[in-house]
Amino acid sequence: MSAITIHDLSKRFASTSGEVLALDSINLEISLGAIFGIVGTSGAGKSTLLRTINGLESPSSGEVVVLGQEVSTLKSARLRSLRRDVSMVFQHFNLLATQTVAQNVAMPLILAKYKKGDIAKRVQEVLGLVGLADRADYLPKQLSGGQRQRVGIARALVTDPKVLLCDEPTSALDPLTTNQILDLITKVNEELGITVIIITHEISVVSRIADEVAVMEGGRIIEQGEVAEVFSHPRAALSRRFVETVVPQRLPLAVAHEVSEGRYSTVVRVVHRGGSARGLISDLTRCGVDVFLLHAADAVLRRETVGTMVLGLNPGGGKGAETKALGLLHARPGIDVEVLN
Repeated sequence: MSAITIHDLSKRFASTSGEVLALDSINLEISLGAIFGIVGTSGAGKSTLLRTINGLESPSSGEVVVLGQEVSTLKSARLRSLRRDVSMVFQHFNLLATQTVAQNVAMPLILAKYKKGDIAKRVQEVLGLVGLADRADYLPKQLSGGQRQRVGIARALVTDPKVLLCDEPTSALDPLTTNQILDLITKVNEELGITVIIITHEISVVSRIADEVAVMEGGRIIEQGEVAEVFSHPRAALSRRFVETVVPQRLPLAVAHEVSEGRYSTVVRVVHRGGSARGLISDLTRCGVDVFLLHAADAVLRRETVGTMVLGLNPGGGKGAETKALGLLHARPGIDVEVLN
């Protein structure tokens, strides 16, 4: 079942230099209960796309269907109701400096005119969920950046939403705190069943928590699919550059020099998923070749691993042994082989 379906979506803005096409024929389907990552460089259209999902931006053409409702057709009351089901976590927290943690978290319920007793109970619940039950009376300035983002997440969760939109939620945080926030978002998804859409310019964020990913460039989606598939077989040039930052493909200079000197009869790059390369070097050795591990890199994704190995092969048991080893590589399930020389 789909939480969000986007069909042929385009968005144009007027500017002093003419019309700007921010989104160009976007088609996207996001499954209910998934964590979906949208990655791209600055100006790719990621934030504009996210804002069409909760109706903060209206499409110039096309449609956005969220939880069975076409967003652009909703009147004010229905749109407000949808936004309680589709909450947002912001990059820079957007907390009220003069309000306590509890007051910041309660704000959506206060605006929706919930009863005071119900508000207090719900605020206590979500603060416990994000690990800030003991910070309810603190002001934002008394909190670390990670704690402030936890307040932002609690505020987004207080209306018991079905979809959580995360707009660069970790870009203002250090790496350790980033991992903690990503763990929290994963917990929210797994324990509450909330669909999460997270936009970022950091592919490592997507690799850490997402089930599926779309890569955006120039207002278009240039690649999308399961995270493991995109990481193991990136097709678009930008996707390959993103993946390179997590699973390096280029050989270190010293290793590249060894290869160029012809020290190995054959050099192969092996791309593997889900542990499919376990025992590979031993199996190759039994074919009668000498195997040299020249380079290796792995990315631990949410549900499996993707990695590369560059191997040098020398025919210790004769030329037939090398042919046998290459045959084994090409026949082995779960790996792809590229001969580099």
